[in-house]
Amino acid sequence: MNLVEFLQDLVTQGWQLWSEGEKLHYRASKSELTASVLSQLKQHKTEILELLRDRPDIFNVDSLNVEQLTASLHQNRRVSSSSPLVPIQPIGSKVPIFCVHPFAGTVFCYRDLAQLLGRDQPFYALQALGIQDGQEPLTRVEDMATLYLAAVREVQPQSPYILMGWSFGGMVALQMAHELKTQGEQVAFLGLLDTYTYSHLPDEQYISKEVVIELPHETLSISWEELQRLPIEQQAIFLCEQAKQTNLIPSDIERSLRVQLSNSEAMCNYLPLPYPGTIFLFRAEKGLFSFSQDVSVLEPTLGWAEVVANIELHTIPGYHEYMVHQPNVSILAQKLKDCIEQALNPDEHHDV
Repeated sequence: MNLVEFLQDLVTQGWQLWSEGEKLHYRASKSELTASVLSQLKQHKTEILELLRDRPDIFNVDSLNVEQLTASLHQNRRVSSSSPLVPIQPIGSKVPIFCVHPFAGTVFCYRDLAQLLGRDQPFYALQALGIQDGQEPLTRVEDMATLYLAAVREVQPQSPYILMGWSFGGMVALQMAHELKTQGEQVAFLGLLDTYTYSHLPDEQYISKEVVIELPHETLSISWEELQRLPIEQQAIFLCEQAKQTNLIPSDIERSLRVQLSNSEAMCNYLPLPYPGTIFLFRAEKGLFSFSQDVSVLEPTLGWAEVVANIELHTIPGYHEYMVHQPNVSILAQKLKDCIEQALNPDEHHDV
């Protein structure tokens, strides 16, 4: 009996399975608590916990779907602990979405968006190297794209591909699309979520630069100006002092700082090549929150018209910093749904 059949039998027999952190809990009648069943539960504990983290109600008898259960097990097994790929919502029958991290390198910010896109829409995020302990951050967009594509292909070996990224992540998504096109693959949808070309970023005198340390339950923002007064070896110490009132720990802060410095270097040195496909650009209506210059003077495509001939522009209410947070993310999610459906089924959409 394989794992899917084993779990299906448990559910139909009335077993209840749920998790609390790394603990697996179950409820069943005494007659069903056989040594064989308990042994299999222990053997497959890690896989069952992963399933419950992705979808807590997956073992509900009313919603159990064997095909989705099989697909989820298959996908979870393919994503190793060292992979940059984070399966935020791995279950579903639609073409998966792969979304690249923003400047901070973490991907917690995409949880609301993944949820709003629907339970049948697989959503994977790509987290920066260096966020986890023992990893060295990358300093070139091209290297990030190559690494991330290798991880993407572990889950989806063949096209069509759906790629996107918020802020800095859009640059990396564009480079990934370049590589796929060069290799003869189809990029059905490329979405840039308020991504600026480096040449069109606001001038330094108009924007206050910050380093943002973002973890699941805490966020710390520190001015670059304060950091730049200190030698690099003292910057993490300074951040630790600033974080005393939070739950952030020194190693988290040091790793996040190194990732952001590496992403800054990558962004400054990246020269995008002309892209032969279409990009869907979702622009924040109010621009950057800390941008004091008149937003109307910004180039409408944030500089991408210089390298991309075909741009479909959509405007999202609010500021850049809040695009993937409520209430703006609900509008973004609906626009993404419509655009992705249009991109995957172009023959079904005609102008009237």
